[in-house]
Amino acid sequence: MKLALVHYTTSPVVGGVERIIEEHAQLLASHGHEITVQCHARDLGAQDVVLIHNVLTMPFDLPFTQALHHAIAAHPHVRFVAWTHDVAAANPDLAPVPDLIRRPPPNVEFIAISALRRRQLRDALGVENCTIIPNGIDPARILGLPSSIATLAENEHLLDGRLILLHPTRLLRRKNIEASIAITQALGEATLIITGAPDPHNPASREYAQTLRTLAGPETLFAADHFPVGDPELAALYHLADALIFPSRQEGFGLPLLEARLHRLPTIYSAIEPLTELAAPHALPISPDESPREVAARIQSWLAQNEAHQDRKRALADYAWPTIYQRHIAPLLQKTSPTQNILNRTVPTALLRVEKL
Repeated sequence: MKLALVHYTTSPVVGGVERIIEEHAQLLASHGHEITVQCHARDLGAQDVVLIHNVLTMPFDLPFTQALHHAIAAHPHVRFVAWTHDVAAANPDLAPVPDLIRRPPPNVEFIAISALRRRQLRDALGVENCTIIPNGIDPARILGLPSSIATLAENEHLLDGRLILLHPTRLLRRKNIEASIAITQALGEATLIITGAPDPHNPASREYAQTLRTLAGPETLFAADHFPVGDPELAALYHLADALIFPSRQEGFGLPLLEARLHRLPTIYSAIEPLTELAAPHALPISPDESPREVAARIQSWLAQNEAHQDRKRALADYAWPTIYQRHIAPLLQKTSPTQNILNRTVPTALLRVEKL
């Protein structure tokens, strides 16, 4: 489908709407649509859908707004959608507002980014039918994930709301990694990320690594299989994870517990010295006498009481861009082409073009 995203300015101009348009464009292109981002009203008749961001409701370039009114009238076969981030007519700081901004053109659909904006469109402009599509977030960008980890997160669907446990360790038997694997499997919708690789100079470590791979299923990711885990990657994995799991049988110290505290990461740890001395007061101690199923049940109950964790998962579940696309944008576009399968398609973002005056 051919889509145009229209606004006054585009990246590299810095602004909230510019950021949203950039992320919209990337998201739509990743689903196979041919995207043009433009700052003019030319050639709109060649599009299937034109998404106009703010130009119909804000008075920053009235000739541009007037040109869009003419284009909408001249191309009745094109769907024009006013994607409304701001409503000048409802903002006393922008008074007086020109009549052109107070008169929505006919044959335009309205999208509002919030219930407030929808009410303002109704009260100030008389728009009765308006769909709410909230802005979304790019978790990989916000969490500062390097491209290697962002790619892993995308390929393994790590940002879809599932629980992510991080076990930062070399592959040594005393680290009890098999317990982390069994607990993750008992949790169900969870993923375990193990950072370390076997010691190439230690035959026992290589043998243990082979044992772990026979125990592990699709729930377990060995990060070192995908990229070298240096300090930047390790820090990013702490940002990505929901909890640290550290069920060692013996430790001389336990730096990951301190690292987790700096990252404000909930921690699950074996109740042994010196880990009991390093763990935060709200961390969850576990015992080797507990079965993986018992530990998993305690983890679920413990995290359910962690308001920060629950809020993080709700934000990912409701506002990550893939969710916004599936719930809101795909149904919107399917009204234009109901027989076209626009879901789960990945194509090069060469389908994205930016045009400026």
